[in-house]
Amino acid sequence: MNDFKYWLFTLHIFLIACVLILPSELFGYIITIIIVGFTFFYYKNGLLLLFVVFPVRPFLVEINGGLTLLADFILLTALCIVVYQRSQPISYWIKEYKWVGLFLSILIVGLLSGLHTGISVPAGLFQIRALLITFLVIILVKESHWQRIELDRMIIISIGTSLFICVHGWIEKLSLRHWLLPAEWQDWNLASANEMRIYGLLANPNVLATYLLIVFFSTFLLKASYPRSKTLIVIRVLLAGTSLLTYSRGALLAFAIGTIVFIVLRKAWKQALPLFLYAFVSFSLIYYPMVSVAEKIDESGYFNKIEEETPPEQVKEKPAAPIIKENNVLIERFKEMFSDQTIQASAEWGRIYVVLKGVEIFQDYPVTGSGFATYGDAASQSYPSPIYEKYGIPANLYADNQYISLLVSTGVIGCLFFLILCFLFIKKVWLLKNNLWRSISLSAVATLLVSGLFYNILEDKTFTLYFYFIIGYVLNKQNLEKCYEMD
Repeated sequence: MNDFKYWLFTLHIFLIACVLILPSELFGYIITIIIVGFTFFYYKNGLLLLFVVFPVRPFLVEINGGLTLLADFILLTALCIVVYQRSQPISYWIKEYKWVGLFLSILIVGLLSGLHTGISVPAGLFQIRALLITFLVIILVKESHWQRIELDRMIIISIGTSLFICVHGWIEKLSLRHWLLPAEWQDWNLASANEMRIYGLLANPNVLATYLLIVFFSTFLLKASYPRSKTLIVIRVLLAGTSLLTYSRGALLAFAIGTIVFIVLRKAWKQALPLFLYAFVSFSLIYYPMVSVAEKIDESGYFNKIEEETPPEQVKEKPAAPIIKENNVLIERFKEMFSDQTIQASAEWGRIYVVLKGVEIFQDYPVTGSGFATYGDAASQSYPSPIYEKYGIPANLYADNQYISLLVSTGVIGCLFFLILCFLFIKKVWLLKNNLWRSISLSAVATLLVSGLFYNILEDKTFTLYFYFIIGYVLNKQNLEKCYEMD
């Protein structure tokens, strides 16, 4: 059955909430089985639930490890149901998805190269899962028919989830990371520049900013359904303001480029002014007041007093961080992007160091790379890299650059496959006759490509969930709706 059931969606949310209240891993496994079981009969319920689960997955897994594979099993189950219902011969799948061979080739090159370098099989499979799981959304969405009301429902679910995350982020900000965070997250030894950022339920300020901006822009697709809704304006201000609290330069820059691409393709020059107004209002009504109040709380020493009253054995010592005036920090972060001090620090430990060290490794493995789980990817965070000691690389290094990560792990061959795949994606969406969705798709591709300069964006399950949904949606010509309007 393909129909979406509100009662079932509500039940799923309730069950997940129960797992958080009673954080037993066994209970988490049971709830996972129950939700996946319902997905067999209502796969679109399961798919739309992913727009709740993926954004808060780091928090869910931290509280209850029994939910670790919930999203994966939902997605795989829904995909199996769709493939079964389509009842197409193998020749159809080969003809329709021959381009997927390029993506699979990248995975094979990365795995085999990694095994040759000395990684374990679980480490290689871990990285394949990190890159592949949301990629399957393309097939799932393309092989399904989506009515406009279903897309609206997906956006509304995203709005509800994002607002919940926003409220949590405000509490995190005002409590100086003392409230509503797992104990392990509270004990993170963050640098003063990062301590002022909100990490949210996604446990990463850059991923949080990316997610909030995705939902921000998706709300513009609701005008046709809610033409006079003032609520959408308020929601956009809340989302934009909270994204500013992450101080994520990369996310803001990537979406700025994507927005410019959309405006140019759509010739929607009038859309620029409202966006500037949203930026100004969100800065004035959300960012500035939130930062000011947080500074007052910090200066009052309220949470320092609480820590003093806590028994010593329950307190983990953290180096005292200086009180920093944040009101101008957002602007200063952009101004300092190319300062001599920033470049020097980056070369010693930051992104420039990652690139230079990556090039050094690439020179030793130019053709097929050193393989997955060897340099700065998700797998190397969980499994020891066999080359870190040789190159003097710290164990906790994360590339935060999709291109250097891909270059090191798959070499020239993997990068060539990736370039061809990107070209085919761009070609397919460029040929779309629907101007709105062509513009949306190409702006999403532009955002992806720019984000890759700052993050391992293909490992960001939240971003790729939405990105692959868009690609799958537009590849099915029956899905394209002509009645959407933009604010």
